[in-house]
Amino acid sequence: MATNNKKLSLKSGLSILLIVVVVLGSWAYFELREKGATYIDNPGDQDITVQIDDKTYAVPAGQFVKAEVSLGEHKLSCRETGIANETFQVDPCKQGVINPTRSKYVIYNIIYTEKDLRAQFKPYEVDGKEVYSMLGEPELNDALFIPDRTMGNGGNIDVKEPSIKSYSRFNQDYSFLTKIFRLKEFFEFYDKHNQ
Repeated sequence: MATNNKKLSLKSGLSILLIVVVVLGSWAYFELREKGATYIDNPGDQDITVQIDDKTYAVPAGQFVKAEVSLGEHKLSCRETGIANETFQVDPCKQGVINPTRSKYVIYNIIYTEKDLRAQFKPYEVDGKEVYSMLGEPELNDALFIPDRTMGNGGNIDVKEPSIKSYSRFNQDYSFLTKIFRLKEFFEFYDKHNQ
């Protein structure tokens, strides 16, 4: 009888251990997998065809499409924008925006706070318009590749209104998110949230 209880106890223990390993493995897979994507963006009013290395992508006007790229050097061509076999670097992460139209993008630190921190914001000029920022000057960028500094956690162009959960907690006063915006969409977002 005692041997049966030991066998039953051993089986129960192994079953529980197996369940714990499966749960932890599942959690690790979902938390540690690569998030985000790389998008070829076309904010213009004409469809374009983009070739990156040996892959061709059709990008409708005013939209973006997901692209498969690896870290490192790539060649880009786009007849509609006059780019022929131009080299660009995907670095330091794979997530970001490929910009074959050489359009202007703004990289801006969005602040979330419940405190009055207005005195800490400083004025900067972005494309001729005054904007205020607490964590440094907004970056105006027209590079062929613009990295998503959040590495897929809500800072790319596919997320219009980022969730507060995606913000990085800097201290007890505020959280922030470094976000990539098309220039026009940046001003729309900024005006909406800074009344």
